[in-house]
Amino acid sequence: MDGSKVAILEVRDDVAGAVRRCVDLAGGLGLSGGEHVVIKPNVCNAKNPYGMVITDFGVVEAVIGLVKEKTDRITVVESDNISGTATDRVRRSGLSELMKGLGVEFLNLSEDEGEVHEVAGKKLRLPRTVLDADRFINLPKMKTEGHVSVTLSVKNLFGVPMRRRKSQLHGRLDEILPYLAKTVVSDLVVVDGITAMEGNGPIIGTPRELGIIVAGTNAVSVDAVCANIMGFDPHEIRYLARAHEIGLGEIDVERIHVAGEDWRRFAVPFERPYSLMATLKSVRSIRKVYL
Repeated sequence: MDGSKVAILEVRDDVAGAVRRCVDLAGGLGLSGGEHVVIKPNVCNAKNPYGMVITDFGVVEAVIGLVKEKTDRITVVESDNISGTATDRVRRSGLSELMKGLGVEFLNLSEDEGEVHEVAGKKLRLPRTVLDADRFINLPKMKTEGHVSVTLSVKNLFGVPMRRRKSQLHGRLDEILPYLAKTVVSDLVVVDGITAMEGNGPIIGTPRELGIIVAGTNAVSVDAVCANIMGFDPHEIRYLARAHEIGLGEIDVERIHVAGEDWRRFAVPFERPYSLMATLKSVRSIRKVYL
């Protein structure tokens, strides 16, 4: 074991309880009180067919509830993308209404003050609110993704840069994503694996009911465990392999301390993006998302 710790729990009826127990098993929030905490769910689209596209609101609410026990300085964030402005996506998805009820602010990172970083021959403008946060909590959805095979906590960081047309960066993701993981350190990751997505993700895939929460304090190790659950060797996920090579986290599941449930109990091969079966199955989702 290299010291990395990842927790897995099955969600039965109580999402909030499962999140709390999973976070505790992973080492807790690490908050002393009064910190400014930035929370980044995956809200890549306004529509959430079958509950498989964006982070489950029950997970978001549970994490906010835990943080509010220590501090009221909480900001939930997203940035613009090709699906529209972050503000519009959050409003149309219903997340803004939830946050209003919880007394939590939302910030569209694309409207924040930024700082330019250069990586892989590209310029990234990163928001100061994220860079200056006392704690950054990453709430990804467990999904397959066409460009990089899996989208988990490291890929969720792609929603941080202040750039709407992020497709211009897709050819350099294997370099950009490790850079983001190094620069925007996730102090806590809570993965929503309740209803995951397989096939042609990140939007028009097929739902895969797993019913789990995965948590940890090292994004790379969390993603490696999740990749194994999904039937992927983390070494074949080039951005995870690169992140491991530069010392950002362990990806050999045998060297990661997994607490709670045995990950093998939930392991199931996910349909890979752009296979014939994945494309045929995506027809239902296309209707739900675009019609």
